[in-house]
Amino acid sequence: MYSNLKRGLFLITLMGTISSQSIPVIAAENKNSSSTLIPEIGIEVLLNGISEDWTLEPDLTAEDKGEYSDMAFTNVTSFLYVRSEPTKESEYVGKLYPGAAMEITGEIGEWTPVCTGDVTGFVKTEYIIYGDEAEKTAEEMVANNEEFIYAESREQEEARLQEEAEAEAERMESLGEQVVSYACQFIGNPYVWGGTSLTNGADCSGFVQSVFANFGISLPRTSYEQRSVGTGVSYEEALPGDIICYDGHVGIYVGDGQIINAQSPSQGIGISPATYTNILAVRRVL
Repeated sequence: MYSNLKRGLFLITLMGTISSQSIPVIAAENKNSSSTLIPEIGIEVLLNGISEDWTLEPDLTAEDKGEYSDMAFTNVTSFLYVRSEPTKESEYVGKLYPGAAMEITGEIGEWTPVCTGDVTGFVKTEYIIYGDEAEKTAEEMVANNEEFIYAESREQEEARLQEEAEAEAERMESLGEQVVSYACQFIGNPYVWGGTSLTNGADCSGFVQSVFANFGISLPRTSYEQRSVGTGVSYEEALPGDIICYDGHVGIYVGDGQIINAQSPSQGIGISPATYTNILAVRRVL
């Protein structure tokens, strides 16, 4: 069918050209006629002579759209909220971090509708790059085998933060247990006022300082100064390795309501109840 269409178009064009130039067309009924302008050939022969490879001109007005022309990237140093509606008052449904990619899904204005990863919403246009610059960025990333990164949904963020918190708690507990295990090697060694030696003698703050120094953690020298180091937590939240601070005394929390500390000249380094007196602070330095 397409071949017949091509032949028809060719014939119409040919006949139109001949007519426009006022050239008579005489049927080849008499082979000897001197007025014959078209050779004696049948119309089928003429049409069959048209190449099957002949095609119509393409639509030159159609514009080819680039593969990455609808892409945009964040232009921020921290993160960019993806909002549920084009207003700052709407809730955020995801976050885009520096260099994150998105697809523009509608008209660009003060806010731009985007789809990125599992997140669909609106971003503030002033914080993204788009158009030729974004298309060039995408092409360069593909050429360099760099992967696009997309938004993190609110649910994904919450799950990630929970996992990180649990992993950090496990890490601190493990490291705290290492600190306690190391400190317990020196049980029975002497208490020496002003001392920092775990073997030859230390006072309470000297003992704590020297134990943590073994793990690369630098602490001030006195019990008063150690009361302000690290991060404060409640006693109910205390983990092994936390520093328990009293008025003029410090120890290292062992767990199960006990501390290891340089107790006194008569008792030396040993284990004591954590609540033997009023607790002023619990400090976490791990």
